[in-house]
Amino acid sequence: MNRQFPVSLPEGYVDFFKNLETWQNEQQIKLKMNYSPTEIDVLKVLVSSNKPIIQSVDFDIDEHQYKIIYQELLPILKDYRYQITGELDKILAKLDQLDFSLLPIKLLEEDQTYFSELAARLDIPNELLMFTIDHALRPFLRLWAEPHYLTITKDESLSWSFAAICPFCGAKSNFSHLRATDGHRFMFCDHCFTEWATRNMYCVHCGNDNPKTIQYLTVEDDDAYQIFTCEECKGYLKTFDERQQGDQIDLFIANIETIYLDMLAQEKGYGNHNVD
Repeated sequence: MNRQFPVSLPEGYVDFFKNLETWQNEQQIKLKMNYSPTEIDVLKVLVSSNKPIIQSVDFDIDEHQYKIIYQELLPILKDYRYQITGELDKILAKLDQLDFSLLPIKLLEEDQTYFSELAARLDIPNELLMFTIDHALRPFLRLWAEPHYLTITKDESLSWSFAAICPFCGAKSNFSHLRATDGHRFMFCDHCFTEWATRNMYCVHCGNDNPKTIQYLTVEDDDAYQIFTCEECKGYLKTFDERQQGDQIDLFIANIETIYLDMLAQEKGYGNHNVD
């Protein structure tokens, strides 16, 4: 059943991301036939390094497969974002200038200088270039992380230390959900789909745990979706409260659908510190 939104969202916005997620799921299924991620003892790695898994082990990715998926993504974007067809055609015409062995590494390292210079050479917006590289990589990240979802989610004490940083792929998150059974908070990574536990009354951005400076906002008739705000760093965290709504939800889409919460938080002076 389609959710009714308390505000009007941009036309086609949610459908675009739903179709993008469906396409990424299909690519992940195809990858399983040819791609075998390296086995990892995630708890051992996390305990020994206290860093996201991706920073402690080699992330093996087949350059040829990544290039194929990247090339298949661009026509998908053209179908749903005709306004940027010209920019996407520029990328297609200059694929030989993209180093597909290096792009995933630079993305995971968040090397802004590298992408700014590359976007300038290609004569396309930097944001669009990084969007395409990021979303072509996500099927690989999800396939790599999938065998470890349960292990990380169950270890509630260990995962707390990562706050807004995904303990698996290192991406930054600004979306969480409160478990229906006990209200415990779990962060969600929209890059690799890992979930991890964190404290409830706690700012995932700065670590502030003073209840007097942490509040939450809701939109009328939309109590299941909340914004937790921090007066110390002026950060915020979007949250879905499973106790308020019995239906299961797609957390990736829920994060997209709640763009109005981002707008509300920003209107009130809170910053989105952790979303690219």
